[in-house]
Amino acid sequence: MRTTNHKILNNHAGFTLIELIMVIVILSMLSFVALPKYVDMKKEAAIAAANGVYGAAQAAAAINFAAGLIGATQPANGNIINGTTLLAAIEEPPTGWVANGNFIQSPNINGKVYSIMVYTAENASQKAVLRKNW
Repeated sequence: MRTTNHKILNNHAGFTLIELIMVIVILSMLSFVALPKYVDMKKEAAIAAANGVYGAAQAAAAINFAAGLIGATQPANGNIINGTTLLAAIEEPPTGWVANGNFIQSPNINGKVYSIMVYTAENASQKAVLRKNW
């Protein structure tokens, strides 16, 4: 009986120390590659979101100007002359963005605030000219 128990004990399978170390090395190399890529993706996503708001602001400025030309009610209740009227012209203002003087500004995203400026106010012959600051 002793030999049977001895054979059972010798049949235990497991990982050697070298195999475990190799797994740790491979996982750490993967993390060194993946972590910077993840940080870059967060930055790119924030810029893409800000570009989306900029596109919506450009469209709102065009719609507001066109509505004024045909005598319809303008979404901004008048010409776009500053950040407040620009934000009012956007049909669904983006969450967290606020008007500040001639700008609309994002909340702090990864340590950066994105802003869109009313560079030239809307008038009877020209739509508002907008500039993004990022």
